[in-house]
Amino acid sequence: MHWVAIHYIFGYSLEDWVAILTIIGIIITGFKWLSKRSKKAIDNIEQNILGPIYDELSKLNRNMEVSNRQYAKANERLEQGDKKFIRHDEQLKDHERRITNLERGNYK
Repeated sequence: MHWVAIHYIFGYSLEDWVAILTIIGIIITGFKWLSKRSKKAIDNIEQNILGPIYDELSKLNRNMEVSNRQYAKANERLEQGDKKFIRHDEQLKDHERRITNLERGNYK
């Protein structure tokens, strides 16, 4: 009969288990350090690189909104001017017709 000593678990000695747990601990600590470091790097990128770009894009967006409003107002003024032009053109034709009638002696 083969006896297994108490300091052997699943065929590994106590030294093996300590080494395995140490390696796992080092790996977990490395991942934690790496995640903190990468979070700081990402925050730095967001703050120093993407922040100014975001600010400029916000300014551009506001300027485009102002430009669109000005364009809409100008287009509305143009349409109103077009209507006035057509009305004035009709008035001019009416005046020309009336003058022509007066010159011919056709009074209405």
